Amino acid sequence: MQLPALLMADIPPVIPHERMIDRMMDAWQSDFLIFINDKLPKLIMVVVIAFVLYRILKFGTRHLRALAKHDMVVKASRSAQLSTLASIVETAGIGIIAFIAIIHTLSIFSINVAPLLASAGVVGLAIGFGAQTIVHDVINGMLILVENQFNLGDLIKADGFTGFVEQMTLRRTVLRDGGNGTLYIIPNSQITTVSNYTRDWSSMQINVSVDYREDSNRILALLKSEALKIVKEPQFASVTSGDPAVLGVDSIKGSEVIYPVIFRTNANMQWDLSREFRRRIKQAFLENNILPGDPLRVFQYAGDVSGKAASPAEATRQTAVDPASAT
Repeated sequence: MQLPALLMADIPPVIPHERMIDRMMDAWQSDFLIFINDKLPKLIMVVVIAFVLYRILKFGTRHLRALAKHDMVVKASRSAQLSTLASIVETAGIGIIAFIAIIHTLSIFSINVAPLLASAGVVGLAIGFGAQTIVHDVINGMLILVENQFNLGDLIKADGFTGFVEQMTLRRTVLRDGGNGTLYIIPNSQITTVSNYTRDWSSMQINVSVDYREDSNRILALLKSEALKIVKEPQFASVTSGDPAVLGVDSIKGSEVIYPVIFRTNANMQWDLSREFRRRIKQAFLENNILPGDPLRVFQYAGDVSGKAASPAEATRQTAVDPASAT
């Protein structure tokens, strides 16, 4: 029994199994040749460029870590900052290189990356609008690390606050007030001007107040002697550099004369020296019968029975009247 010609036309011709396999093999062979001749060279080029960029990145971060090891001998805080910066740069750089390589690889295999890039652009735009301050904090934090504006333990003034740098990240800087212990947390984007009081070395000026009638040459010799003694002691010799400077008479206020004494010390090492020097000056004044200066002191001169005036220091001790305590 034969089917009608109309029904026979709707039936697709039967392809032998061997011919189907041959066609599939031919298609695969053609695709393979296209991949070898066109796509593989591009893929190799992407891999080579990504590898070169990766090696350049590793070279830069390795140099940063070498600087960190070198600075460890001088200052451990700077070493920690450089190591942190190297890790951040390496992680971010690897992520960027990998993203670019993946995008180019997808393009080589004719995969449409436009929707992916559009999505990434929208997400990046949203993050940019929603986290502008955070991005600014991070960028400014990286610049602070790269430029070595300050280190952990430095005494700085930033954003109107003064304190010792207790903690530092890419987003914020934490200061500790040395007087009352107040903790200041400052976003790095708010740090526009930094005053570093302990960079490389510190200079300390101590203003010694002495009574107007004391002999200036005697006071200068005493101050210089005490200053040289303290910097030659083992406790302070290692933290000072050079001889102290006794500049002479700096100002006169009533019965008070100011004699400045300047010491140069290692960074942030001036506090113990200043306290000890003031203690010794007080003791030296007591031993040498020298009056400290007081701009509010009032003098009344008195003479002895022979008509000879008493010495200025002795007359002051006997008859000086302090307006603050007078009734």
